[in-house]
Amino acid sequence: MLMAGGFDVTDLGVDVPIKSIIDKAEEAQANVIALSCLLTTSMPYMKDLIEMLKARGLRKKYIVIVGGASVTQAWASSIGADGTAGNAVDAVKLIHALLNAA
Repeated sequence: MLMAGGFDVTDLGVDVPIKSIIDKAEEAQANVIALSCLLTTSMPYMKDLIEMLKARGLRKKYIVIVGGASVTQAWASSIGADGTAGNAVDAVKLIHALLNAA
């Protein structure tokens, strides 16, 4: 959906170390990091990624959105994500809105 929405997307797949996600975002000169998880056991890694961005002085450089079956708006807010969407169509709209606001 993001590609259909006009975005260049680099899909890193599943079970990717957070350092690798950030390194790839830097390499690709990305504007957005989008994370998804299906299980509550992997949700803490979303927070870890945001914390690593902060530690590396990169948090303000990226819009970070989170999603997946177990993710709620409350969770996204609590970890400092820029947003979440309930489905892929809404994710495209969210990213457009966040980029336009930046």
